[in-house]
Amino acid sequence: MKKVHVTFQPDPAAEDISIVFSASKRDADVEALMSRIADPLSGTVTVTDPRGALVILSEDDIITISVNSKKLRVTAEDGEYEMKTSLQEIESALNPLLFLRISRYEIINLAKVKRFDFSISGQLRIEMVNNTQTWASRRYISVIRNRLKQRSGIL
Repeated sequence: MKKVHVTFQPDPAAEDISIVFSASKRDADVEALMSRIADPLSGTVTVTDPRGALVILSEDDIITISVNSKKLRVTAEDGEYEMKTSLQEIESALNPLLFLRISRYEIINLAKVKRFDFSISGQLRIEMVNNTQTWASRRYISVIRNRLKQRSGIL
């Protein structure tokens, strides 16, 4: 994942907002960012609440998305919801800068992580802001480490 630098250049003659993307090439990261800017509603997902009503949920409110008994469960700050899609489909629709797959069955929102615990030999425990804990699959630990290094320059 590339770093995104945001700058503002005032233009007194401009009536509209103009956004220019500058990168070495137009790749998947650039495309994802461009589509999110062009369509602000792309940062939402439609879920079903426990009563069966459809709810539009902002990606910012999502803590985890996981598969449980062949159902896709979305844990948000205000409760739990279900979705009628596959984990792979929702992963491709989510903001790749915000969400990270940690196992075959779970995706987390990086902004909702309280703590990563790499101290357990060969395992990674992740504590979320709602005080729940989840575990990363061993197969994903190196991917997670690399992603965290890119984001913060540590580890």
